[in-house]
Amino acid sequence: MRSKGTWVALFYVVSTLLVMLVFNLALSETFAYFRKEDMALLGPRFTICTLIALILSGSIAIYTAFINQKARDFIEQCVTELDKVAWPNWNETRVATYTVIVTSLIASVILGLFDAVFGWLTNHNLFLG
Repeated sequence: MRSKGTWVALFYVVSTLLVMLVFNLALSETFAYFRKEDMALLGPRFTICTLIALILSGSIAIYTAFINQKARDFIEQCVTELDKVAWPNWNETRVATYTVIVTSLIASVILGLFDAVFGWLTNHNLFLG
């Protein structure tokens, strides 16, 4: 298992990329709404919106990783708690998956029968007396 610091760093990288993606989409829509051109900087995929999104998400990541100690402590505690989780092995996962599929099929058959019966009853006006 990797060290706690590696998982925390990985969390920050992945969350920064996800936040950057959201900011990039929001900024692209904002630029389009105000009819401003989103110029390509380093190719068609890296535009002004991408640069602004990278700066914003990077600033947020740096702030939460190095300046806001409460956020950093929270993420480290989450990683510590995840180390305590008893993850299921492949056989347990397979059995649980089969159980969910069979239970879902049984529930769908029962609900389908109820739907058919009540549909037949309402179509034949048997509820109106």
